[in-house]
Amino acid sequence: MTDVILEARGIYRLYPGNIALKNVDFRIYRNKVNVLIGENGAGKSTLMRILSGVEQADDGQISLDDRVVRIRSPREASALGIAIMHQELSVLPNLDVAENIFAGKELRVAGLFVDKSREDRQSQRALNRLEQKLNVDMQTSQLSLGTRQMVEIARTIAHGARILILDEPTSALSTTEASALFRVIEELKAAGVSIVYISHRLHELLHLGDHFTVLRSGQVVGDASREQVTRTWIVERMSGRREDSSKASQRTIADPKIVLEARDLTVARSVGDEDAQVPLHGVDLSLRRGEIVGIYGLLGAGRTELLEAIAGSRRLESGQIYVDGRRVHTGSVSDAIRSGIVLVPEDRQRDGLIPDLSVRENIALVPSNTPIISRQKERECVRSLVRELRIAAKDLELPVIALSGGNQQKVLLARCLMREPVVLMLDEPTRGVDAGAKVEIYSILKTLAAKGLSILFTSSEIEETRLLADRALVLCKGRIRCELRGDELTDEALFAAASPQIMDHKENVGATA
Repeated sequence: MTDVILEARGIYRLYPGNIALKNVDFRIYRNKVNVLIGENGAGKSTLMRILSGVEQADDGQISLDDRVVRIRSPREASALGIAIMHQELSVLPNLDVAENIFAGKELRVAGLFVDKSREDRQSQRALNRLEQKLNVDMQTSQLSLGTRQMVEIARTIAHGARILILDEPTSALSTTEASALFRVIEELKAAGVSIVYISHRLHELLHLGDHFTVLRSGQVVGDASREQVTRTWIVERMSGRREDSSKASQRTIADPKIVLEARDLTVARSVGDEDAQVPLHGVDLSLRRGEIVGIYGLLGAGRTELLEAIAGSRRLESGQIYVDGRRVHTGSVSDAIRSGIVLVPEDRQRDGLIPDLSVRENIALVPSNTPIISRQKERECVRSLVRELRIAAKDLELPVIALSGGNQQKVLLARCLMREPVVLMLDEPTRGVDAGAKVEIYSILKTLAAKGLSILFTSSEIEETRLLADRALVLCKGRIRCELRGDELTDEALFAAASPQIMDHKENVGATA
C-alpha cells in the first residue's frame, strides 16, 4: 500500500463566469492530518464538495486506494468511507441529538423499524469520546451553537469513516471542547483514519497538521510536509503577499469620555430551567469613546449573554445600562437600537443575514420603527458602506449567500453601521473567515474606533483578543475575573484568568493563607 489513500488529479470546476478549480492535484495521506488552507473563495469548499459527492468536477479524476472511482453523490462517498462535516451546520432543530447523528443513516430492525435504543447508545458513545455530557434525547433547537457543532462532529465520527473531512470544526468551540476534539483526532489517526482538516486558525493547523496544501484562486500554490511549514509560509502562500500584522497590532487612543456603562448586570435563567446556573451575575463594565474592549472567556463563561443583555435580546433580572450618562431601557432590540447600541451576532446565518435577499437588501434592513428614507438615499448609503468596508460584491443585487464568509460578515457590519450607532458590539467578529479577511476586519474596526465609535466585542480566540483590544475583561462563570491592558494583555494571562480550575486554585490558596 502507498502512503496516499486518495488522490485527485487535474480537478477542474467551472461555474458561470468563474473558474473555481483549475487543474488541482490533491493527495490525502494515510493516517495523517492533511491540512487544506486558503482564503475564502480559494476553492477549498468546492474541492471538498467534489470529494464528498455533493457536486462533480468538469474534468479530472479521483483515485482511492490506487483505483479510479466516480463519486456521484454523498451516498456513494459514504459507501467508499468518506465523511464530511461542512462549515455551515446542518443539524435539524426539530430532531433530538441521536436522531441528528443518524439522520439519513438510521439503524433499523429487520430493515423496517428504526432501532432508537441502539442509535441512542451509539450516539452516547460518540459524544463521550468528545467529552460531551449531553442528553441524546434533547432537541437540538435547545442547544448552543458550540454544542450543535459538537453534535455535527459526533455525527461524522459515529459511522466509521476511513476519510474524515472537517471544515472549520472548532469555529464555535471553547478551548476545552477543541482540546477534546484534538485528542479524538489523534485517536482516529492511530485507528487508521485519514483526516482532511480545514481551518482559518493557524495555530490549530500548525499543532495538528502532518501535511499541508495551500489553494489560492483555484490553484495549488503550496504543498509540503510539517517540517517545511511555518506560519509565515502559510500566510504568504495564502495571500500572495508578505505578512504584515502591524495594522492589526496598532492600538487606538481612547477619549476619556465614558459612552457605555453597565452596572450590576444579572441575566435571568432560561424559562423552565430553574436548576440552571445564572449565566451572568453582577457584571460591571464601562466603554470610552473610540475604545475597543474585548470580552474573553471560555464557552459558558457568559460572553454572548452579556452582549445580548446589553443589546436587548436577553432579559435582565437586574442591573442598569447608561449611554452617554443617560440611563436607557433595553427591554428589546429596537429599544437598544434607539439608544445607539447595535450587535453583530455570533451566528450570521441563523441570527443575522437573510440568505435569499440581495446584498443591498441585507445592508438596508432596518427596524420597523426607523424613519423611512428615500430609495435613492438608501442606495447611496449602501454604496458608501460597501466602499468603506471593501465588500467584494460585483453586483449588489446578488443574493448575499453568494459572497464569501468574510464578505458576508462585512455585510452584517455594514447593516449595523447603517443605524449610525454610538456603541458597536460584535460577538465573535471573525468567526469562519480566513486570515486575510481577519486582518481586514481588524483594520476596519481600528479605523471606526479612530473615528470615535466605541466597540465592545467577544472572542474565543486569545490571539484575536490580544491583537484587537485596547483592554480586555475576562469572564469566568458569569463574573468578570479581571481586567488586562498594555503589557498585562498576554496569551498566558488571558488563559489563566479564563480557566476556572486555575483561578479557583489561586483563590483557595489565598483563602488558606
